[in-house]
Formats: sequence, C-alpha cells, structure tokens
Amino acid sequence: MLICGTKKGEKKGMEKKRITQFQRGSKLFNSTGISRVKVTVEGEVQCLEIPIKSTGVSELIDSFQKQAPTPPTIDVKATPDSDIGKSLGLTRNEWVKVFDSTDKGYLEAKANHDSNLGLKILLKGINVEILDEKGTKVENDDEKVTILKEMGLSGEQFSQVVGDITSLTKWTEEEQVHFLVY
Repeated sequence: MLICGTKKGEKKGMEKKRITQFQRGSKLFNSTGISRVKVTVEGEVQCLEIPIKSTGVSELIDSFQKQAPTPPTIDVKATPDSDIGKSLGLTRNEWVKVFDSTDKGYLEAKANHDSNLGLKILLKGINVEILDEKGTKVENDDEKVTILKEMGLSGEQFSQVVGDITSLTKWTEEEQVHFLVY
C-alpha cells in the first residue's frame, strides 16, 4: 500500500516532493515501473518483470482519440415520456437523430481502433528492446507486434501490461484516499 506521509511507528510510504520550479530538460514527469506478468512453464508459475515507462503515452492517446471512429446517426421517433424526449424537453412526438452505437460497421471500426491504440501503447511503453532472431534491434512496429505474438503474448498479458503502462501516472482509488488523508 502506498501512502503519502507517515504516522508515528509506521513505515515511510510514498515520498512527497514539493516543486518550486520547472526547468527545461528535466525529466520530472517521466514515470517508470515494472509490469508483472504471469506465465506458466510446464506447470510452474513464473512472474516476468517487464520494465515500462509512460513517456509519450498520453500524447499518443490524445492523437488516437482524434482519429476515433464515430457511430452513424439514425432517425428515431422520440416521445415526451421517453429518455430522449425528457432529455430534449420534448412536448410532442418528434423525429430526432441519435448515434447508433450498435452499428456493426462502427463496432468493427471501434474494435480495430482500440486494438491499434493498445498495440501502440504497448510498443511505446515497454522499456526494453525487441530483437529479431539474430539479436538485431527491431525498429518496425508491425514486426515488433509479430515477434510479441510469436513469443506467445496472450490477450490477458497484453491487457495487464497496457493497463500497467497507463496506470503509471494515474492515481488508483486507494492511492487517492491515502494521498488525501496525509
């Protein structure tokens, strides 16, 4: 458990650091950590510790959000007592345009967009080199993804690492409670 501050007799928790200036070139906001991923080798559970970083991830997410697909609109007859009618303050039945978030094409585009975003976060956030079979550093993102898949990276492991990367700079509920208490 991480806490900010300590009470008498407790172990020191999270370090507080008062900032009095920002200097160009400093790495003050760079966050690093470890993502722990479970693997089972011949019945033996192991924990892989993968170094991760947050640098550039928020910018990546922001740029991807601008490219996110939007659902098509459909015409729906809204009545004054329906949820849509109430939110629009309708006094009579009217046709209104609403987003159709159940559209198959939209759902496929959104799934593809979200998958690509996750892959980009993974590649930007893992703080290790990816090497080919000859030991040469791989630069091409598509090749990196192929290598990770060939190594057996599962969907659950992928989600764990991406979640850990995006959590490097986000308070958890527990951290917020302890941070605000002290």
